[in-house]
Amino acid sequence: MTIRPPRRTMQRQGGFVLVIVLTLLVVLTLLAGAVAASGSRAVAEAQDEIDRFQGDLDMRSTGDTVLYMLATQRRNIGGLVPVPTPPVTLAMLDGDDEGRHALPLGNEIRLDGSFYAGLGDAQFALQDDRGLLNPNWMSSSIIHAFYASRGAPSASWNELDAKRLDYQDPDSLHRLGGAEREDYLKAGRTPPTNRAVATPLEFRRILGWDGLLEEMDDGQLLRTLTTTRGATINLNTAPVEVLEMIPGMNREHAQRLVAMRRTMPITSFWTLREAFPIAPFMEESLTLFPNISGNLILRDRRFGAKRLAHWRLTPLAVGGPPWQIDYEVILPRDDQSDDAVAEATATPLLAPQDAAGDRIEPPA
Repeated sequence: MTIRPPRRTMQRQGGFVLVIVLTLLVVLTLLAGAVAASGSRAVAEAQDEIDRFQGDLDMRSTGDTVLYMLATQRRNIGGLVPVPTPPVTLAMLDGDDEGRHALPLGNEIRLDGSFYAGLGDAQFALQDDRGLLNPNWMSSSIIHAFYASRGAPSASWNELDAKRLDYQDPDSLHRLGGAEREDYLKAGRTPPTNRAVATPLEFRRILGWDGLLEEMDDGQLLRTLTTTRGATINLNTAPVEVLEMIPGMNREHAQRLVAMRRTMPITSFWTLREAFPIAPFMEESLTLFPNISGNLILRDRRFGAKRLAHWRLTPLAVGGPPWQIDYEVILPRDDQSDDAVAEATATPLLAPQDAAGDRIEPPA
């Protein structure tokens, strides 16, 4: 005789099995979800790395292309000519203001820090060194205007000059208000280099100047100061912050001058005399022509990476490249990066490309 378990017992066993099955299904679902999420994160992280690598590649390719253009194409009052032109001569490099090559042709890449579209997501800007201040060479009126703009009282200006000069001269003699090796050691600071300052960031190492520049980040400092020799300011490339330090000018005048030169570069000092109250004694310290050196600023439009390279053309170098990079700096992402809209360039070297690498022709 077959003994069957009670119906209620069978139902309990069936319900228990169903609970186990459902539990296993939930666990498997959760595991599958975790694996999928982990896989999605891994894919997203890998894509992010690829995008960043491509962004860095675009920046480097753009930088090399722009340096090639600087070394092979003309620069004039308006900036860097974006299309190939006859070979550059020494007269052109010297900025011969009596030569026809100095006049703007149109569509130049400005050398005033304006951003342009590069390759891929990269953007670039060029800043002429003559548009920046060199504390070692500028007239005392402009340097004192810089001190005043940083909030330094006039009673400290001579000491700031003395400390700057003591830091760079090869001797150990104290200027009045200056500082030499023992002063730095007492302050727990690295002794002076006894040589010319190599980069604008090095000014922070000078006693007294560390406080003067404390509220300027690296980007602001590099947009204002240079260490390239020169006592003139290029009115076609100087930023507002530099222009307003010229005796007779203020911020309103500087902003108006920048707006005017974006329409048409300044080609004569007569125009300036008519439109701006620049002190007559400053004209010898002003120019309209770019230097053979400056800053190349590169940034990634998507990720905000930003770096600066200081370039110098070396057309007479024997057995060397036609340009030299003096230093490179990684810059912080700042408001200027977000506010400055990149413009298109008229050069085929930086034209957009399709997936196959072919140039995309602009619509007729």
